[in-house]
Amino acid sequence: MSERNEDMKASWANMREWGKLYFENLKLLSIEKATVLFSQGIMGVLLVILCACAFFFISIALVLILAQVLPVMWCFLIMGGVYLLLGLAVYIFRQPLLTDPIARFLSRLFLDNLEGPSQSSNDDN
Repeated sequence: MSERNEDMKASWANMREWGKLYFENLKLLSIEKATVLFSQGIMGVLLVILCACAFFFISIALVLILAQVLPVMWCFLIMGGVYLLLGLAVYIFRQPLLTDPIARFLSRLFLDNLEGPSQSSNDDN
């Protein structure tokens, strides 16, 4: 009877240790996923800011080029119209341009590789 009692105690200790390790793995995995998510978010914000600056300077250059042929006021109106059309195109195609890639990224980040690194390396081969 005492041998069975010792086995039960050993099994219970093993289960507690497994639970602690599982919880520790969950914490490390969530930190890793959050780090990737935040770094990609910061990279996206920086990219948007740099692209906005680039569009600003490109539009100024295009206005100056058009100003050689048209009055300056019309050049700025044309560039404003180009940006309105660009904004309308982004709004119309927001699902394939914005929503779908973000959903794919988040699903890959949080749902893939839940089995562990050994499983994902076998899938790549």
